[in-house]
Amino acid sequence: LNAAGKDLQAATCLTDELLFSVSSEEIQVIDTANNCPLSDYDVVYFRYCASDQAAAMAAARFCTLKKIPFADREAMQLGSRAKVNQYVNLYEIGAPFPASLIGSARLLADSYAGHGFAFPFILKASQGSRGQDNFLVKDEAQLDQIVREQSDVIFVLQAYIPNDGDWRVLVMGGEVKMIIGRTASSDSHLNNTSQGGQAEALPLDVLPAEVLAQCVQAAQFYGRDVAGVDVVRSTKDGQYYFFEVNRAPQIEHASFEKEKAAHLGLQGA
Repeated sequence: LNAAGKDLQAATCLTDELLFSVSSEEIQVIDTANNCPLSDYDVVYFRYCASDQAAAMAAARFCTLKKIPFADREAMQLGSRAKVNQYVNLYEIGAPFPASLIGSARLLADSYAGHGFAFPFILKASQGSRGQDNFLVKDEAQLDQIVREQSDVIFVLQAYIPNDGDWRVLVMGGEVKMIIGRTASSDSHLNNTSQGGQAEALPLDVLPAEVLAQCVQAAQFYGRDVAGVDVVRSTKDGQYYFFEVNRAPQIEHASFEKEKAAHLGLQGA
């Protein structure tokens, strides 16, 4: 790069120095090492992706959406590795989801206020599953403790959506087959059954047709024949929001195993 001439300026940034700001309306990726939006660069070169494939893929998809030339195209073939990919993809298909800021804990602690977030908010590990490392952060002291203990962990900082529970929408073979309503225990903000939440099988018309159509679209976007789409309705504004499109939606060792098996054609197998 240095030999290319005086008209070329290059900057370097590690994947854990990238900050993703994503909402249903807009997406931005910030190179915090150089205090520069990725969209300001003419070309992006993903030199090495193995250490954080999720961030590399999400940034590559951002470049594709914003028509920024990049190399290597391999970064687009890494699959969905973490929640950072989930929200970039949900933005791409136009599905509603809570405004999110994604990066290392230390980056988020320095950046959340400048991006319009205020307590309380959700902080959940980008690689987490089944409600693990998922916090409802209520004040600066709680945030400081998380940062001290997990400063380099990639988290999703997300606007808290007040709710009376959520829905796990099971999409199989391009159709909604089952909806499970989940409600949190009294001492938790998590609706996950793996975290003590209660589960109830509900009729398919419990959700509007347009929400079910978006669930199918999301599963198809990922190329997933079996997916569990998590949807929540805000008690504040009545809007529906998507949380995740799960690749392994707890078919076994969870609630309603027989019903799920029947939808998969595995009853008695």
